[in-house]
Amino acid sequence: MSNLFIIHSYNADTKESFGPYLAKKGEELGLDIVFPDFPIRKEANYYKWSKIMDQYLLSGQLNSDSIIVAHSLGTHFIPKYLAQKNISVKLYISCAGFINDNSGREDLQEVVNNFKPDDEEINKAVKLIEHRYSIYSNDDHMNPQEELEYYADRFQAEKVFIPNVGHLGKRSGIKELPEAVDIIKKILEK
Repeated sequence: MSNLFIIHSYNADTKESFGPYLAKKGEELGLDIVFPDFPIRKEANYYKWSKIMDQYLLSGQLNSDSIIVAHSLGTHFIPKYLAQKNISVKLYISCAGFINDNSGREDLQEVVNNFKPDDEEINKAVKLIEHRYSIYSNDDHMNPQEELEYYADRFQAEKVFIPNVGHLGKRSGIKELPEAVDIIKKILEK
């Protein structure tokens, strides 16, 4: 059975935005749901997040049939982690994915730099991920649309543009993300 990993953001507001909806829809599709609880804000760092993901890797839950939906900071973590651990996955959907932080916030920049995959890790991740999609919007308060499209291009991901949904977090008021569910259904049917 495939599983669905939902990787939250810097603030973990994915758990209050589209995360619960995605978990419910994933269960309806027969997927095992994994929604890791990572340290947030100033406590977030790549090493701590990696140690948590290592548990899923060692148990066999994270494998070549895995589907991963990552939001914001999670879109840095997942490619870096997959590349460093040499893990292949079936599907990766980035939500509000960016490479260069444009927030202007020092606290966030420090954390993002700790997670940011380098070019070699990005290239390796592209080869390890069978299907890649990138969901983004035109009014993301953290990054301009050009940066979000650059992320999609860099990961050779199929672009899924949704107008006026911001950064897809709590501030955006997004509670559902049917576009991600449609992508998952399409890949499961292959």
